[in-house]
Amino acid sequence: MRDSTVELHGRQVAYTDIGDPDGTPVLFFHGAPMSRRNLGDQHTEFRAAGLRVLTPDRPGYGGSAPAPGRTLTDWADDMSAFADALGLDRFLVAAHSSGGPYGVVTAALLPERVHGTVVLGGVTDFAWEPAWEGYPPEECAMMRLPDEKAALEWGERNLGERSAEWPEPDRKLFATRHLPHLAASAKEAFAQGVGGYTQDAWVQGRPWTFDPSAVASSFLVAHGDQDTVVPLAHATHTAALVPGTELRMLPDHGHVTVLWELPGMLTELRERR
Repeated sequence: MRDSTVELHGRQVAYTDIGDPDGTPVLFFHGAPMSRRNLGDQHTEFRAAGLRVLTPDRPGYGGSAPAPGRTLTDWADDMSAFADALGLDRFLVAAHSSGGPYGVVTAALLPERVHGTVVLGGVTDFAWEPAWEGYPPEECAMMRLPDEKAALEWGERNLGERSAEWPEPDRKLFATRHLPHLAASAKEAFAQGVGGYTQDAWVQGRPWTFDPSAVASSFLVAHGDQDTVVPLAHATHTAALVPGTELRMLPDHGHVTVLWELPGMLTELRERR
């Protein structure tokens, strides 16, 4: 795993670079709370598939500088500058969980550069009222606060060691050699404190201000059939927003195990191009 930084718009952005250095470039957007190191233990699989996967920390996570007042649409500008800095013309996009909206906005606002997108277990636009149903209460509490300062204050008071109920496929995954890597990747998310996560959650709760129908390339939404972390309704709603989306249910998968389907799905998208 190659770990580096780049300056974008006067801010430092940390990212990892795994897989085949000469392979098809993929920008991967991690969940919350997670970090650029999320996929590091899949380096061999991505290299074998001929994929170069680049994962940037979002502002305030891991090694990326905070960006007070940022919006979801700012991410597309950041990723355009990121691709320019790394000399990438076109690329695939992959996104997981809370990274889902970042995948949608990048595909919608950079249609000339994104030639395929896969969203795995992704959240949808919370302007759609049913999106709140069955979503984790602590994140809903942060998302409903009046501004990101209030979200940070709430997080500093309330976030700490907390347990989560994971689907059975994920619990089985965590019992393997992958748990130490995933735990370290999640810990890295809080290298600067809780600010990156609380801002991320607050931004997630704001209505989308872009047109998802502007996506001009292949779009795949996949969801584990045993995912109890992000409700299936999120996947179906996002799929309805992007014309021509393929909605795929993944049998015997939870919320995290779906990440191991990425090499195959990204290979499919590359071949469709």
